[in-house]
Amino acid sequence: MSEPLLQLTYISDIPSSLTASDIAAIHQQANRNNQQLGLTGLLLHTGRHFMQLLEGPAPLVRSRFAIIAADPRHQQVRLISERSIASRQFPNWHMGLKRLLDQDEDADLTAVINLYGQQQHFSPQHAEAIALLFQAV
Repeated sequence: MSEPLLQLTYISDIPSSLTASDIAAIHQQANRNNQQLGLTGLLLHTGRHFMQLLEGPAPLVRSRFAIIAADPRHQQVRLISERSIASRQFPNWHMGLKRLLDQDEDADLTAVINLYGQQQHFSPQHAEAIALLFQAV
């Protein structure tokens, strides 16, 4: 029997000193690390925030989240949700990346992420809304 799967979602602030090439490097490193660990997920970013959904075996997801939370390229890391799942939402993405632009197709999504970026704590209702947001991407 395989290990139980965990899906974890967090949001963090992007330091103003972080460049587009720094974000590309974060994505490349996450993709490489997650492939080795058997983790999958999606990383969204606006100019102000990262929002990531990470999924895989529970101990590995929690360990990876602890590393992310200690990374200075992520500021004020806030856990949105952590839940057991029966199957992965992003089974083929070791780490998908989507940059959200303030243009028509991404304006609503960017606004929602920036709104949640101001939150310090998240209710179960917030977590459900954010889960729906990831399903729509």
